[in-house]
Amino acid sequence: MLRLKGSRFFLGWIMTTMVYLALMAVGSSFFSTLSFDKWKSATRDLVTIHVPDPNQRIESNNNDTRLDAVLKILRTLPNIENITILEKNDIEKLISPLAETDILKNILLPALVEIRINNREVLPNLQSSLKNLAPDIFVENHAELFLLDSKVFFGAEKLFVAIVGLITMVAIISIIFAVFTGLAVNKEVIQVMHLMGAKNGFIARAFQKHVFIVLSFSSIFGACLAAGTFFILDNLFKVAFFGDVEIDLLAQFDLWNWITLIMVPISYPLLGVFVTGISVFILLKNPN
Repeated sequence: MLRLKGSRFFLGWIMTTMVYLALMAVGSSFFSTLSFDKWKSATRDLVTIHVPDPNQRIESNNNDTRLDAVLKILRTLPNIENITILEKNDIEKLISPLAETDILKNILLPALVEIRINNREVLPNLQSSLKNLAPDIFVENHAELFLLDSKVFFGAEKLFVAIVGLITMVAIISIIFAVFTGLAVNKEVIQVMHLMGAKNGFIARAFQKHVFIVLSFSSIFGACLAAGTFFILDNLFKVAFFGDVEIDLLAQFDLWNWITLIMVPISYPLLGVFVTGISVFILLKNPN
């Protein structure tokens, strides 16, 4: 009878950790992708107009203030669905992470006009009209921010893929080490089994059964730990958009996301069986 109880603790806890880390990496990748997609969908049609000295009069424009002149231009242009003038409190809230409250009181903040457009072809005309009105009026196109941010998020996805790959490599090495140790401990028993006519395939199946049972329990335990962690993080860190709208990220997971997460704990026992079978055959053929 093969003595394999000693590897249960070593292999079990290592594989529990690997499954947990793999699930956290995959889940974090989904979280970052969903966060970016939600932010992008919420702001891709938004344009913010910065109007310095909004109360300054423009003599060449019926003595209107800068802000009034900007609003007149916006109302004459097509493809603008919504116009919102941000209140001072909203502006201070936006830049409060970058400056102290006392400093904000001494700064003449520009007026911010947020518009939502349904056709980006209107932007060149808008920018030209506003520049003619006052050269220091700045048009912030939120879509341009996506170019840099998308690179950051795609880089994060690649990092998570690399982490999962590294975790899988560590898991494979741990399984091979456990098999090597088990063969060394059971060297005499295996020799007796060979003398009794047992084939390498029979011995390999015994190791595979042991590894499958250990990794199945480890995967279940690691998945439970990861699920608890996701639940805590989902309740602690909501994705807040403008207007303090909170998005439940777990509710945004689609079927493909859930299938991928479920496949992680399922794949590790199957991977263990495959690696164990190959390792046993190779190590028994080359005992030295």
